[in-house]
Amino acid sequence: MKKFTAKRVAVLGVLLAAASIVFIVESLVPPLLPFAPYVKIGLANCFVLFVIIYFGFAEGVIFLAVKNAISALWSFSSFVFVFNVAGSFAAFLVMALLYRVAFPKVSLVAVSIAGAVCSNIARTCLASLLMETPSLYVQLPFVCAFSVLAGILVGVLTVLSIKHLPERLTKFK
Repeated sequence: MKKFTAKRVAVLGVLLAAASIVFIVESLVPPLLPFAPYVKIGLANCFVLFVIIYFGFAEGVIFLAVKNAISALWSFSSFVFVFNVAGSFAAFLVMALLYRVAFPKVSLVAVSIAGAVCSNIARTCLASLLMETPSLYVQLPFVCAFSVLAGILVGVLTVLSIKHLPERLTKFK
């Protein structure tokens, strides 16, 4: 983990605030798949992927833990919190690993897609376990198809934000 400078902490704080706001706004949108209400686009993952790229794994874990804590305060539901933690950490681990091992051979959009698919697989598995309903796995192909679309959207937004950010906002020494 790199040295925590005031600029790094400030940038992480701004990114955390933005990710939290995006999460809150997205949580107000009705479920996009009525048969899988825990599935969402996950636009806050744009910020998570950004943190992976510019800050690294350790700071990404801290960022994700705090983001999940803030989302728990907003949702007031331990049930929602468990789904958020399962999905976000599954996505984070896959995206961080793919970025570290395979980038640039694998694009950021592909990294985002892999994270989205793993997030929703983790959420479906958790729902099946908690509700003791193995039949939920039947919806997995539809959930994964939706995840691919969501991953493309998040990946493209992340690439565009990285491409158009001024260099002074991405140098944190």
